[in-house]
Amino acid sequence: MKIKNCIERTYCLYASEWHLTVMLLPFISKKLYEKNRIYMKFENSIEDKMNKLTERLKIKNKDEIKDIKWNLELNDEDCTMNEKVYIVAGSDQYIEEMNQSIIEYYKNKDCKVKIINCFDICADKEKHNLIIDKTYVSTLTTRGESAIS
Repeated sequence: MKIKNCIERTYCLYASEWHLTVMLLPFISKKLYEKNRIYMKFENSIEDKMNKLTERLKIKNKDEIKDIKWNLELNDEDCTMNEKVYIVAGSDQYIEEMNQSIIEYYKNKDCKVKIINCFDICADKEKHNLIIDKTYVSTLTTRGESAIS
């Protein structure tokens, strides 16, 4: 049974790499528990921070979180019905390029894809043009994911 092609975009705002790590960890844990695939596309990796935090907390799927592959190419042969979640962080240009690549790769595939764009609110404000447009369906905060009304 095939599913309808669906690409959703979510955004989150963070103040530091540790803030982003703390915000993403419960979300990632939940998505892995639901058997979704997680892909981390970071211009500057926070993998070491994620590993340190998972070691300090009591998380049931700690090993699965540690096994997440960072910055893999878009060549997923996973044909499951489960959602594929791409978490993207970096400069505006990096985020835009990754979004275009992901959308292009999945545009003719029957699958559900969620792209979470993570924006550093403390980045150089003169070079940062944060525009949250109507293509975003939800936001991710420290309280979790919520729909944009």
